[in-house]
Amino acid sequence: MTIKQLIEKYKTDRDSYLTNKYNETLLRSDFLDPFFELLGWDIKNNAGKPTNEREVILEEPLKANASEHSKKPDYTFRLFSERKFFLEAKKPSVTIESNNDTAKQVRRYGFTAKLKVSALSNFEYLIIYDTSIKVDEDDTFQKALVKKYHYTEYENKFEEIKKLLGKEAVYSGAFETEWQDIEAKINQYSIDNLFLNQINEWRKSLGTEIYKHKPKIDEQQLNDVVQSYLNRVLFLRVCEDRNLEDYQTLLKFANTNDFKALIKKFEQADKRYNSGLFDQLLKDKIVENISSVFWSIIRQLYYPESPYSFSVFSSDVLGNIYEIFISEKLVIQNGTLALVKKPENIDRDIITTPTFIISDILRNTVLPKCKEKTDKEILKLKFADISCGSGAFLLELFQLLNDILIDYYLMSDKSKLIQTNINTFKLPFRIKRELLLNCIYGVDKDFNAVETTKFGLLLELLEDEDVNSTNASKPVLPDLSENIFFGNSLLNPKQVTKKKDQIIINPFDFSKLRFNVIVGNPPYMKSADMKNITPLELPLYKTNFVSAYKQFDKYFLFLEQGINLLTSDGILGYIVPSKFTKVSIRRFLNENNLGVSLRVGQSAIFFFCEKTEKRMPLLSLTQIAA
Repeated sequence: MTIKQLIEKYKTDRDSYLTNKYNETLLRSDFLDPFFELLGWDIKNNAGKPTNEREVILEEPLKANASEHSKKPDYTFRLFSERKFFLEAKKPSVTIESNNDTAKQVRRYGFTAKLKVSALSNFEYLIIYDTSIKVDEDDTFQKALVKKYHYTEYENKFEEIKKLLGKEAVYSGAFETEWQDIEAKINQYSIDNLFLNQINEWRKSLGTEIYKHKPKIDEQQLNDVVQSYLNRVLFLRVCEDRNLEDYQTLLKFANTNDFKALIKKFEQADKRYNSGLFDQLLKDKIVENISSVFWSIIRQLYYPESPYSFSVFSSDVLGNIYEIFISEKLVIQNGTLALVKKPENIDRDIITTPTFIISDILRNTVLPKCKEKTDKEILKLKFADISCGSGAFLLELFQLLNDILIDYYLMSDKSKLIQTNINTFKLPFRIKRELLLNCIYGVDKDFNAVETTKFGLLLELLEDEDVNSTNASKPVLPDLSENIFFGNSLLNPKQVTKKKDQIIINPFDFSKLRFNVIVGNPPYMKSADMKNITPLELPLYKTNFVSAYKQFDKYFLFLEQGINLLTSDGILGYIVPSKFTKVSIRRFLNENNLGVSLRVGQSAIFFFCEKTEKRMPLLSLTQIAA
């Protein structure tokens, strides 16, 4: 079908399409699917691409009893696994060209997911919005509107639309060039900064209330309690938008100041989810005494006070926010609370790893390791990030393994999958849960980072689930205390002989635990800085690591430790500074029979190494250094 034929089809029976009887599902199959196929997109994955590389993700129709707020965009257009823009469909009888609510809906989707643009269409119109701009309650349909096309213009302006939303534009990079002005606005006014500022205000106000009530509380406990409360509320709020909890449950408690109902809800959540999110430091008097602050926080998690759509909150967004979040801590100064950078972060900005880089590393490590393996073999593999931070690598890793298993069952036994749309399937919740517990491991020396990683993984586990699909599991969520560990992954207890030093250093014992794949972005810190920031650790590193020689960097140690923790045929994939090509750690890699490959970025190298029986030359390394 040509674009001219599609327009003629619509025009011929337009009056009936504009009635209420013609629904959104029919519109999608009759007009929007073929329209975007003409723009080059493989809507139904007829090419059979791997799940992780599908061009378009189609959302299920809204389920019975589900809230409109738990709905996701109807179409997600992607470059491999990276979301590029959403399309929200409305039936032709909805006047999207003048409807404020539909405009704000698609803008909230795009803003929450950090997308440059997203589109809205009932086929009568196709409207493109700039989604870098925060959505306010009194916004009209004209706010942030960048392009509007009536169906009568589609044929004449089809090449223009192709440049803006076509597959070729996205895959060639022209899409980025076309919308580059918006990219600058995303960087300046991003959801990361907006939500982080909001979280930090909550931390300070909540911390101040708790400190007034418990003036003898130590700083570490205060930070832990504050994060614990915020995690609880945010977790339940995300569950509401994903149809796992009744929408506005928390808001109803807040509007009636019913703190007893909230406590009861926490207790019910602890039984239902059993994730460790709700089982600590819950005191009636604390919730009651801080109710004014607590309730204002809850209200700010709902529209119109909140500009976010939690149904599309991605691991990338949460990870970026929390990566910066955990770089600062609450401190008590002269009886008042302040947020200050942690000592190790004073002279540097926290740089989060872009999702496309994480995906590149995972494709070069996880995919080769899983190739030609059965589901049982994959579920026996162990994958780790031993400096996991807020869990960005582990979240993407979990999603990739999930997609790998879907592809395996599509080839071997489709009956094990749940169909959600045309050529679209998902794993049963039971298998996803098993995958998380069997395969995903992480370690970090920051307690709040560990809690954040657990939090993100549990939300990722609940992605695309609802109250019905999770009811068979009691409790719903697994305990991740044997997967995500709080400790210093570079030193074990035997290497830290003084008990008082063990408390400060918190060494972690891997014991016999070994990994088939280790990935990550290890911390960089010069030995001179270690001397000032972690003076107890520096001499222990020099004693226990071959790579801790003269002037060295902390990432050397993570390379060495990562290699030591691999199985005999394991693969390691790290991001290292570009100066890596010029340092003596190459000798260590060569001496340990490691096959090495590199990919060069602007300021870093994506480094992949594989344990191998046969020594492999480092010619590529020498050539890149030259």
